Amino acid sequence: MIDPITQRAAEKLATTNHILVPLHDLYEALVAEGLMSWTNVEMFDYLLSSDPRFEIIDGIEDLSILSDTTQKQLELQNFWSGPLVMLRSRATKPYALQKDVLFHLHEMNIALENAWQTRAADDPQVEAELIGMMMMTDMLEREVKGALVGALEEHARQILDLGDA
Repeated sequence: MIDPITQRAAEKLATTNHILVPLHDLYEALVAEGLMSWTNVEMFDYLLSSDPRFEIIDGIEDLSILSDTTQKQLELQNFWSGPLVMLRSRATKPYALQKDVLFHLHEMNIALENAWQTRAADDPQVEAELIGMMMMTDMLEREVKGALVGALEEHARQILDLGDA
């Protein structure tokens, strides 16, 4: 029998716009539904980790689509880290995750632009932090786009190779 917590988690992950969802966000959504009264986030992580329908990664730096330098920079700054969960069935194409990461970055850029527009003009520390985050998302976006182009080119080569057979 499949437990109601992992079943509901699978349903939510199947219908979200994103393939990769922060584990904590999914946990909080289930808390709001009243499903987690006896389950803490560590137990939730264990439940999903032990279920073959799910895959949990430590953070975006573990996707192997970024350069070593960018991965190290992300780790140093603790930028967009934390466990991410996905349904294995949703990541059927090699470029699906890269496309989802771009979607996340787009949303993050919108949030950062809104923060920039509404920032206090007399706080140089906040300005410096926002500029740093915007530079990081810009760098990430460029790298992910490059990886996505490479994956799509590889996919096209595979299709063309099949046509020659």
